[in-house]
Amino acid sequence: MDFNGHEWIEIVAGFSCLGSDDSDPFASDNEKPLREIYIETFLISRHPTTNAQIFRFYSETGYPLHESWGGPESGRYPSHLSDREAFPATYVSFDLATAYCRWLSEREGKRIALPTEAEWEKAARGADARIWPWGNVFDASRCCSSESGKNDFCSVHDLPDGASPFGVLHMSGGVWEWCSDFHHTDSHATADSYSPMNHTPARQRVVKGGSAFCTKEIVRPACRDWTNSVNQGGSDDGMRIILKVG
Repeated sequence: MDFNGHEWIEIVAGFSCLGSDDSDPFASDNEKPLREIYIETFLISRHPTTNAQIFRFYSETGYPLHESWGGPESGRYPSHLSDREAFPATYVSFDLATAYCRWLSEREGKRIALPTEAEWEKAARGADARIWPWGNVFDASRCCSSESGKNDFCSVHDLPDGASPFGVLHMSGGVWEWCSDFHHTDSHATADSYSPMNHTPARQRVVKGGSAFCTKEIVRPACRDWTNSVNQGGSDDGMRIILKVG
């Protein structure tokens, strides 16, 4: 099994923090209160899903290419993205993200999915309620945000100093990453304390992490946001996957 090139990091079962309190100067009301929750073991991909990984999915399944890829070139990787194979895939809709998970699950005989909001946040912050993956002091050199001055995405292998406590990369900025939860303004405060996930239908799904065009308060892992571009995917919407165990 090659898992389409995904590297896995194990997040061992245990307690972690969810949300924010007033010690975070950027905390919004829909992140409060800061809560302790318990999450079962899972594995998460070290990096966001890349252009090369999504193109292999497109090629093997015949899933319609997004127009941003410029149309098929006799089944070859698009020339205008030739220097961006290791960049995070963008214009990823929720439908595309879940189709990718189904394809990889069937291909590998494993249970692959999008993370829940709580799983994503634990992998990004650890258990100590830190504000950014690396700590409580913002450092533009550790992430791909608007303060970084790039005004563009970067390779998922860049910025190793921005890793989370578990060694997961690019969980602050880069691309927004889909979670499996439906989004409700009060869902954080009312979520279960044990492996929470919001199943109550809504027009929106949760996205986390901010993007290369977002400011430092938005690229905090605790920041809660949503998008209803479930069928389309925006220019800074991407994805990351988990491998379920047990």
